[in-house]
Amino acid sequence: MLGRVELSAEKERLVAFATGGGPCDFAPRSRVLEGELQGNVLVGQLTLCLQGPSCPTMDTLPILALFSPEDRTLTAYVRPRAGCQVPVLGKGGVMVLQPVGEAPSAASVRGGASAMARPRGEKRNPEAAKAALERGNRLLGEKNWGGSVAEFERSISYDDRNWVAFFGLGTAWLMRGQASDAIEALNRAWALNPKDPRVHYNLACAYSRISDKKQALAHLGLAVKLGFTIAEGSQDAELDKLLGSDPESFGKYFQLTQQAFTNHAKASAGRRQQTGP
Repeated sequence: MLGRVELSAEKERLVAFATGGGPCDFAPRSRVLEGELQGNVLVGQLTLCLQGPSCPTMDTLPILALFSPEDRTLTAYVRPRAGCQVPVLGKGGVMVLQPVGEAPSAASVRGGASAMARPRGEKRNPEAAKAALERGNRLLGEKNWGGSVAEFERSISYDDRNWVAFFGLGTAWLMRGQASDAIEALNRAWALNPKDPRVHYNLACAYSRISDKKQALAHLGLAVKLGFTIAEGSQDAELDKLLGSDPESFGKYFQLTQQAFTNHAKASAGRRQQTGP
């Protein structure tokens, strides 16, 4: 998307200049990426070219990018304005810059040395995928939705067969309030692992955000059938509002939630018995 770029840093400020050409046909020394490094997170803005009937030829948008000391890559999840597409990546996607030739150390990237970088094509790397997945789960637990999205996307770029990464990505999108993106990712997780009840419950929650009662109820039913458990009073508020207030859905919804409560009580009792006095 950016072609070949030159990175330079002064203290915590990072700037990337295009060397010319590439899919966007940048002029040499065009400033295409800049921002402040906060630990391993780059908060800044990205300039890119767009395609679409009502889209500008160039646009600058805010991004959150993550620097990985392990493989010395810089990753951002690019989402152009609605109705626009980015050449090469299509409708949004992961942009990864990786060193050309010998990779610089994390200290040199921050300390002012220049580095050359190019977009990395997708290549399976189970170890890198696992490391990114672990970082994504940690950031998800910290409620850093944007950071977790970037890490889950990074993990998927290294290994697109891991349902857990798609599940984490869908969960992060759901928590960010982007239901359509959540549904897409969670459906990928479902295709890879159709038997995990959490995938179906999160799908039910995501469909509730777009007021699709039929799909929300169907996935809630699949979740409960697969043994989904939930403590009474902790059900999703939006799902509860959508199905609990609908006369046609209320009866089935009440039955399913009661079964989920029962599943939780049984599981809790089992854990207490295993724990002992």
